[in-house]
Amino acid sequence: MSCPDCFNGHVHSGEVKGIESQLHGIDTYVVEPDNTAEIKGLIVVVSDAFGWKTNNLRLLADTYAKRTGCRIYLPDFMNGKAAPQWMMSVIDQILTDHSFYSWVIKPYLVLQAVFAMVPFMISNNPKSAYKTIEKYMSDIRCAEGNNLKIGAIGFCWGGYSVTRLAHGGRAANGKRLIDAAFTAHPSELSLPEDIKKIKLPYGVVIGDVDFAMSLQKVREMEDILSEKTGVDSEVTVIPNAKHGFAVRGNPDDQVAMEMADQAEDLAVKWFAKCLK
Repeated sequence: MSCPDCFNGHVHSGEVKGIESQLHGIDTYVVEPDNTAEIKGLIVVVSDAFGWKTNNLRLLADTYAKRTGCRIYLPDFMNGKAAPQWMMSVIDQILTDHSFYSWVIKPYLVLQAVFAMVPFMISNNPKSAYKTIEKYMSDIRCAEGNNLKIGAIGFCWGGYSVTRLAHGGRAANGKRLIDAAFTAHPSELSLPEDIKKIKLPYGVVIGDVDFAMSLQKVREMEDILSEKTGVDSEVTVIPNAKHGFAVRGNPDDQVAMEMADQAEDLAVKWFAKCLK
């Protein structure tokens, strides 16, 4: 999580439709589907570095609820210590602005970025956070999700925990924590170990220029998944897509938005198939 691409991107504007609620001891953004009388399942969104408050993920959660017919949960698994949204513009200026003025203030911008990055990385080790996520998923399975299909989708930071959920762990009531997983540009994965342990339907969308996973590693993951009999899997590689493309793309860039739309479509189709 130390690469600038984890903190680079653009803030998306728009009005969100969900509500904030306290669920199983954790602040959660909740979106109901249009037809609340026939909820098709639950989908838990595990965020990228910018956490549950970002408009980007909340807008996406709204879209998932509308398109899948599922109730969507976007929890604060970072306990209020997510990376601040202003970092996106700071990192973008550091990486893309080559004007004379930018070079003058760049040391200040770098200090700003470090000031925000270091506390985030200290507080949000993905492996340590998994215990919190695992308990939350167990609580859901033992309560409102007892008789519903449950999916989990993770972006960047959240991709690690969602991949571990796909290992098939069980809730306190003995049922699987989830029924299907999907990740977009996951980070912090250890190959081949984390992929070999997958026992549940697992989809992933990633770019071919993603710092977190080289194309060679993506192909290795693809090979491992293809050898698993009885485990549905799907790996989609989007040409020229960088880390974070599924959720933090430039809304003024048509190509970037087409990449994000493709990732959204893949996730919606995956859950439509796996949570039915």
